[in-house]
Amino acid sequence: MGYEVEWVELPEAAGRARSRWEDCAGSGLVCDHEPRCAEAYFSLAEPFRFCLNVAGMAVCRDGMRRAAMSYRAERQPFPDWPFEGAEDWRSASRARRDAYRAAERAAAAQTVPGGVGVPEFKLSSNGPWIVGPQEIAGALGRYALAPAGLRAELEAAEVWRDWLGWLRETVTRGGFTVG
Repeated sequence: MGYEVEWVELPEAAGRARSRWEDCAGSGLVCDHEPRCAEAYFSLAEPFRFCLNVAGMAVCRDGMRRAAMSYRAERQPFPDWPFEGAEDWRSASRARRDAYRAAERAAAAQTVPGGVGVPEFKLSSNGPWIVGPQEIAGALGRYALAPAGLRAELEAAEVWRDWLGWLRETVTRGGFTVG
């Protein structure tokens, strides 16, 4: 098990491939496109992804907690599944499926009023979560204020340096998804 994080705002070709893959995967049918939607999407999105195993994410979560870049909060629930099953989903109108996806995306992007940084629940499961640019900017601002000794200690770990670079990159890319 691990964590795969990806830019929210992918370059155009990768973004189109992601949308097509989401539509195809959401249909409940076997993909019969050539190239396969998953293959095209994952190939095009690879440069815009960052993968961590459980231990690596634990290092990053701990570093963020120690530098006050994250905070504990309770997540709000995702919307209930309004469909009676896979067949109901497949036969539902596009508008009905899109409305559910929009509600799910809003739940994935939830923020906590008054919180600065990233709520820990977004980094403690595979979500799906969306960590927005304002959350990342708040976390990076907190990191800049952390004691120099703590920053030096954290930056001794390669995984932390890579994570910090990822955060700095994604703040201008619409944030990142956790899945």
